[in-house]
Amino acid sequence: MIKIVKDTTLKRINYEDSRGTIGKQRIGGAIFKVDLDITHPLAYGYHDKELPVYKNNSIFIKPSKNPFSTVAKYTSNPHIDGFVTQENIDNHITKSAAIVVSKIGKGRVILFADNPNFRGAWYGTNKLFMNAVFFGSLIKVPYY
Repeated sequence: MIKIVKDTTLKRINYEDSRGTIGKQRIGGAIFKVDLDITHPLAYGYHDKELPVYKNNSIFIKPSKNPFSTVAKYTSNPHIDGFVTQENIDNHITKSAAIVVSKIGKGRVILFADNPNFRGAWYGTNKLFMNAVFFGSLIKVPYY
């Protein structure tokens, strides 16, 4: 005998609404504000702590437990332009870091949540990438 259990927590959505429902949860391309540690070597040449970044993915990096290793974190009110749901802002973006430096063995890994060289069109963050290339091996991750 098969027992049918009615689950009242699931909501049925019409198939025709699938693209819009799923699509609006994606971040297809939006501009967000990060708080940049301009004293960090990766931020060499930047003078303003607030930096706009272009995000077109759902990659979210947890801020480092080491307070000196989170180079850029999304601000509490990060949305500048583009479509993004309030749910994504509240549950993911504001709780995430944009750039983290982690010590691995004798080296370090520089994590970018967003592509700083996106299509060669977003020039505001190219310098972060080049600083990572040129200064990456010189960065010391302070212990806390």
